[in-house]
Amino acid sequence: MRHALNFPTAKPDPYLRLQNEPVFNADKHLALTLPQNTTSLAEFGYSDADIAASASTLAITSSFRIFSDAGLAVMQELAARMKSNRNESVGTGANRLGSYIRGAGYRSQFVRDFCQCPQLLEFISKLAGTPLAQHSVPAVACGINYAPEDITRAVDTWHVDSVPFDIVILLTDPNTFRGGEFQYFHGTRSEGESLIGSTGEGGTLNELPAERVHTVDFGAAGCGFMQQGNKVFHRACRLLAPADRITMIPSFVTLASEVATDGTNVRSMSGWTDPGIQTELARHEAWLAQDKLNQVIAELPLSATPAEISQQLQAAVQGISDYSSLLLQQEK
Repeated sequence: MRHALNFPTAKPDPYLRLQNEPVFNADKHLALTLPQNTTSLAEFGYSDADIAASASTLAITSSFRIFSDAGLAVMQELAARMKSNRNESVGTGANRLGSYIRGAGYRSQFVRDFCQCPQLLEFISKLAGTPLAQHSVPAVACGINYAPEDITRAVDTWHVDSVPFDIVILLTDPNTFRGGEFQYFHGTRSEGESLIGSTGEGGTLNELPAERVHTVDFGAAGCGFMQQGNKVFHRACRLLAPADRITMIPSFVTLASEVATDGTNVRSMSGWTDPGIQTELARHEAWLAQDKLNQVIAELPLSATPAEISQQLQAAVQGISDYSSLLLQQEK
């Protein structure tokens, strides 16, 4: 099992760090309760081969309590304070989101400590059935989505995530806004994309068959659900009237070395405009390669043939090689 990648000690200049924050305390700020239901990838129609290649059999959970009242109050205040430092790129299409923050851990020590909290990580690791850590790419380690000012826009259109695991936490009382439902497609990613005519993270406003669409009941502010986001086709609907609707989305990676792919869409993320994203992705690929090289050191037989040695070495650094080539292509 690999060790979690440390959060960078520096931050990109555009991220404004909050001052005078409270100190995160898991005993005070968390109120973790188990979800009543979980749905597996098999129930979504994924094949045995697809499931074997995934980090977890989990597709999605029902909503469960995450923040205590005290923790919710702090996160609501911090989300309001960070709103003026939102990411510059807005709108649907190349960027689906109307109003959002990525890299919230750069701005807030409280948020960073929450996402790295051992109690939280142990809890969600049990739900996923695999050891999890805060995502190794800080831009996606925690995001915050706000409702767009133009309510004709969806909060977020149909898509899958660029990360394997995330929690969607509602910070706003659901009784204070109309519309804005979080919905997911009960089926595989490829089936949803085929039905709607869209692929990947780009998003689309087209509609899926209503009988296959499920709406999440958050229950209350401070509650959320967990999903294998790169496997679940989902969206957040438009509001029916102007209102606040804020969600917090921390993301996670598996620490299990035996997983064939960690589920992070590096190719897609490399085209994002987030400050420092290319270096963050380089750190992510180097972290994965380091783990694979350690396996080569520990497990490569002394009797291995030159062809076997070459194959294992190339496999260990394939992610680095692919990402390096991608960067050079983007420079042209």
